[in-house]
Amino acid sequence: MLCFRSMNMKKYFYLKNNISTRGITIPLNSVGITDKFGNMYLIKNRIKINLDENDVQFFDISKTGDEYDYKVCDRCFKFLPTTFFSNNRIKKHSITKRPSCKDCRKIKDGISVSSQQRQIWDSKKPKNYDLFECPICKKISIAGISKIVLDHNHQNGKVRGYLCESCNTGIGRFDDKPEIIENAKKWLLKST
Repeated sequence: MLCFRSMNMKKYFYLKNNISTRGITIPLNSVGITDKFGNMYLIKNRIKINLDENDVQFFDISKTGDEYDYKVCDRCFKFLPTTFFSNNRIKKHSITKRPSCKDCRKIKDGISVSSQQRQIWDSKKPKNYDLFECPICKKISIAGISKIVLDHNHQNGKVRGYLCESCNTGIGRFDDKPEIIENAKKWLLKST
């Protein structure tokens, strides 16, 4: 596995066309980076690749993002127009876009809870002003005052139960992947 943080990076680039290598097709607009020796690495694929400079377009990474016409998706690592990103928040004088492009967001959002399952679980939802203890953090909340949310598996749509909003968001930030949560646990235990 490549260790990007130890490289003295120079330039970012994106592919002008689809490229086939090592039995995989790397799509147009995939972002890569060069090291101080001119070696090219594709970020998403974590591979070193030999490309002709005619296959790539170099760009200034500091001139990407919500306030520019292009940004790099934090999941597929493609250089895309900002119109490929949904609005996340509208601030007083600006709009913040989601960090993931619309296509990646669909994958992340996965399968929704079926209307039949939602109906069953709606009947089990804590009533307004009832006390609710989150099964993960054990925090006590007042339903209707604090947000209690229905958690589900985004791979298959199956409901896991109700959580406080913070824990549900946390699980979502870890892509519902136990191995990422385990890595977070190891990280926290490093300093104990």
